[in-house]
Amino acid sequence: MSKHNPFDQRPDVVLGQALRDALSAPDDAAFVRRVMARAAEPAATWWDVLGTWARPGLAAALVAAAVVGFWIGHDQGTHRTASLDDPLTSAAQAAGAAPVLFDAAGPPTMDVVLAVAGDRN
Repeated sequence: MSKHNPFDQRPDVVLGQALRDALSAPDDAAFVRRVMARAAEPAATWWDVLGTWARPGLAAALVAAAVVGFWIGHDQGTHRTASLDDPLTSAAQAAGAAPVLFDAAGPPTMDVVLAVAGDRN
């Protein structure tokens, strides 16, 4: 490609000649026969195309599942399981919050939370 301004409207002589050389055939009739013979062949259906993708797709899915399974299994083995109470308990212990929020077997009700919050003010 010759050097010129990319906004120039004139055709590029070097690129034009390269395209003509690449796209022209010495025997146009033979080219037309090849194209017409290829067009006469039955086209592959979408099901055939998807069938060619099945093996690589299954292999990729199995590899991805193995990697995710290893990652999840490896991560669970090295860390202890955290619960939702952990941040609340540690924050409450640091701030000296009322133990009534953390003594019950279940989560505190909104009344208890508001009562404790009202006592702190």
